[in-house]
Amino acid sequence: MGFGKAFGFSLLAYIGLNFLFLIIAYTISGELNLLFQAISNQPLILFGLFLGPIYFFPGLNILGIYSSIAIGSTPDVLILAIGSVVSPFVASLIAGKMGENKVGSFGGWFATSILCSIILGIFAFVEPLVLISYGIPFIDPTSTFIISIMSGAVSGVFYGAFALLFTKTEYF
Repeated sequence: MGFGKAFGFSLLAYIGLNFLFLIIAYTISGELNLLFQAISNQPLILFGLFLGPIYFFPGLNILGIYSSIAIGSTPDVLILAIGSVVSPFVASLIAGKMGENKVGSFGGWFATSILCSIILGIFAFVEPLVLISYGIPFIDPTSTFIISIMSGAVSGVFYGAFALLFTKTEYF
């Protein structure tokens, strides 16, 4: 049961935190009405907005924070960059706390990461506008799908290490 709890809570936390950072960033920029208009015109872009940070490798997300600070970006861009690192980190910590053992904790976050990347990869074939809404470069559907899966696996392993650190059970 630990895997199911870790998976469910980490997925919920990941999507919820992405939503929170997205709303904060668009509120700061004053474009919240434009966001809701875009969502009402094309509701599928919610998948790109909520799951988009998993497409980029963790190192690129951290580099995004650094470059946002270095070039003096607007606060909304900085908030989105911070959210792309904080959301998977906190979701993996929650998976670590909810998993009853190390396999459940790591597996719960890894499954969340892979599921999100597979959903984004499927939208490369179905509706590329979903990917473009988050700023994901669209080359061709197959390449975008492969990059998405690779990034999901790397993010799953990278943030899964934090899930392992916060697992309840210890083996002494």
